[in-house]
Amino acid sequence: MADPVISLVVERTGDLLVQKFVFLKDAGQQVEKLKNDLVRMRCFLKDADQRQDEDERIRNWVSEIRAAAYDAEDVIEIFASKVEFFTKDKGLVTKLTYYPLKIVNLYKIGKEIESLRMRLKEIADSRVEYGIKNLGEGMTTHGEELQRLRRSSPFNEDRDIVGFEEKTKSLVAELLKEDKSRRVVSIVGMGGAGKTTLAKKVYNHADVRERFSCRAWVCVSSSYDHKKILRSIIKQLNPKDDKLYEMLEKMEEEELEERLYQDLQDKCYLVVLDDVWKEVAWDCLSRRAFPDVGTSSRLLLTSRNREVAVHADALSIPCELKSLGQEDSWQLFLKEALGHGANAGCPPDLEGVGREIARRCAGLPLAITVIGGLLLRKKKSKTEWKNVLNNFSAHLSRSLSEAGAILELSYADLPANLKFCFLYLGLFPEDSVISVRKLIHMWVAEGIMQKRDAKNLEESAAYDEVERLCSRNMVQVAEMTVDDRIKSCRVHDLLRELAIRKAEDENFFQIHDTRDDEISAKSRYLAVHSLPLDKNYFGSSTPPLRSLLFFNIHGYMENISLSFKSFRKLRILDLENVEMGYNLLEEIGEVKLLRYLGLRGTSIPRLPRSVGCLRYLQTLDMRNFKSKVKVSNFIWKLESLRHLYAYDMECDVPLKIEGLRNLQTLSGIRFEDVIHNNMITLTSLQKLGIVVDYRSEIDKLCIHLSEVGSLKTLHLYCNTESEWPSLAGLSKLHHVTELKLFTSPFARTMLPPDFPPNLSRLSLKGTFFRNDPMPVLEKLGQLSFLKIEVAYEGPQHMVISRHGFHQLKFLELNNLYGLDEIKVEEGALPQLQRLRIRDCPDLAKLPEELKHITSLDALELVSMPEHFISRLDADTVSGVPNLRIF
Repeated sequence: MADPVISLVVERTGDLLVQKFVFLKDAGQQVEKLKNDLVRMRCFLKDADQRQDEDERIRNWVSEIRAAAYDAEDVIEIFASKVEFFTKDKGLVTKLTYYPLKIVNLYKIGKEIESLRMRLKEIADSRVEYGIKNLGEGMTTHGEELQRLRRSSPFNEDRDIVGFEEKTKSLVAELLKEDKSRRVVSIVGMGGAGKTTLAKKVYNHADVRERFSCRAWVCVSSSYDHKKILRSIIKQLNPKDDKLYEMLEKMEEEELEERLYQDLQDKCYLVVLDDVWKEVAWDCLSRRAFPDVGTSSRLLLTSRNREVAVHADALSIPCELKSLGQEDSWQLFLKEALGHGANAGCPPDLEGVGREIARRCAGLPLAITVIGGLLLRKKKSKTEWKNVLNNFSAHLSRSLSEAGAILELSYADLPANLKFCFLYLGLFPEDSVISVRKLIHMWVAEGIMQKRDAKNLEESAAYDEVERLCSRNMVQVAEMTVDDRIKSCRVHDLLRELAIRKAEDENFFQIHDTRDDEISAKSRYLAVHSLPLDKNYFGSSTPPLRSLLFFNIHGYMENISLSFKSFRKLRILDLENVEMGYNLLEEIGEVKLLRYLGLRGTSIPRLPRSVGCLRYLQTLDMRNFKSKVKVSNFIWKLESLRHLYAYDMECDVPLKIEGLRNLQTLSGIRFEDVIHNNMITLTSLQKLGIVVDYRSEIDKLCIHLSEVGSLKTLHLYCNTESEWPSLAGLSKLHHVTELKLFTSPFARTMLPPDFPPNLSRLSLKGTFFRNDPMPVLEKLGQLSFLKIEVAYEGPQHMVISRHGFHQLKFLELNNLYGLDEIKVEEGALPQLQRLRIRDCPDLAKLPEELKHITSLDALELVSMPEHFISRLDADTVSGVPNLRIF
């Protein structure tokens, strides 16, 4: 697998050539030659990649190519931006004035490309010295060693298994179901979650052995050999037959499939396919080898990829191993760290620190086993255990040894773009809950997602990559929306350590997390987790940074000395929660390639006027909840802007935003500024958040927005504590399908007299109603999603009447103090799929009528009091397939 960074840079260089052709045409031939040089170099990387582990010189060689590839992209993009400035939208006189500058820049890029090509030639010539060849794709030597370490067997069942009793019982029941058809039962989870361990327990279960006299176990792995797998199963079905074994070695693939089919044809068989990575592997095996002839046969499949399990049998719900619970984690930890048997206690002086170490393992059996094995070899002293806790990640990383192969295989199997995305997640601190929306904006700004044939495809592709990483169990879902969208995610410490280790091997990024760290002059991606007291933060170093991210730098009152002239290659600058309280330097306008500027929670009083020079800026986040941010009238100049997030922007004159044709999200703009702009010119606008007060004329606003055909989401935020304005006129918004009403506490409002006619999603937050809102809301004919949060002050009960909400699929009730009863009449909510009740402390019980809603798939109870949980009526919840209590 070629280096993920270089693969992406080569693609982006080609895309740049297409996108900027009109500005690069005079240097296009040179750029094309440079791109071809990089493509040729990528061929040799396939051999170099497999040998990086054995020779540091080869790692350095790959690093040199990577640096050259980045420099090539920077040179082309910086040059194109300058020539674009000289020529775009300029009159003839201006173009003639700038012509000499254009010629000078053409000469400069020619010299720089010539220098880069010479550099690449020298790198290519040096490969002979290291014996690097041009190989085709194939399993690497290092990869084969990882696979060898990973091979599984149904024997030697793990004695230290903890917490799988219910899972085992459920899987055994699934295998023994009275169903004559051949079915596939799957176990999915991240590497080290215990899939193989659980499969062994099920495979060796007495009831399973009794039902399936014909059984076989085979480890498929990521580089499966179809013939070898078929032979292995046949041999297990025909033990001690040397003549057959010899004949099998001579058989072709089709003959092996036919023989296995015959062996299984009249049997009630169970075959375990452990560690299946790809859908094509399942297709190869299931195509002709496993008969489905009404004998109640079963296949038990384990995989890290949920998509593989669903592909194998769409009717079977995979058993997902997420993580061990707190008590199960503790019991496994005690076994591993102290070597005691079941239910053995922990020395009192070690229990506190021990439980914290177990908690840091986040329920992953592999992590508990690794860190427990380390402690088993150490003195049983509080000092030793505290040392491990205080340096948890470092100890965990050093102790991985062979266990690390389990996770490294997951990384090796990722395609180049997903490897890049995964490595990028390593920049975030331990235990970070990462906003998926923010991550998507960053990945798009990095150019990881390539736009192909439709608007907004990059954002959609980026979300798909988050889902793929979660599906492959490389990333954990932290929070879902009630309608099953991933809202935030996190990376387990073990996988984060893997990302950091791989990133260091490939010189991908640097994390500055102690005051003594030195900033490398070669860093392209830098995450700052700790700031020194010395104001000269970067010293004499001026690394060619593309991303500069600050995390957890709260209350840092010193001026962060960022000389933006030194960071002209920056694409991403994220200063979220660095409470500066002072303005950015005007030099920010010199960072011409900047695409993402994160200033959320920085408390900056004013945005520099020079931000208007950032013509490539895609995302600007300046939400400051403690104070307003003043801006000059330059937003209209940001022609590439896609997402603008503010809390309450303030401008001395009506803010001009007309003509921003790429703008998709505009949040935190004042009512007055919307009214003074021709919103029809914002042809890509999908989400609009407006700050209103009691004087705002909502009817006039709705007339103004009714012709913005792309607008789908409208968010009205009332910043007054007195009363909402009249909400008349919403029925004019035929294009709007999602409405959010959000206010500061204690503002009183009545429900709107009418709603957008095609409304399917409604969120009410902080809007205190004196009367039960359900009689009005349940009549919204197309409503499929309803969320009510801190939005209720009426009677102590809500009533959903017969046939109310006949299209509603997702309902969330959040933080509704005073609500003690929900009445649901028979026939209500006929299509409800998911109900989430969060932090409603006065609610006495669930409505009994839930048991009659056959469509209800999931009931989630979040932060509900213990007395509520303890009084749950079994009859009410027994019919819900997924009951989740957080």
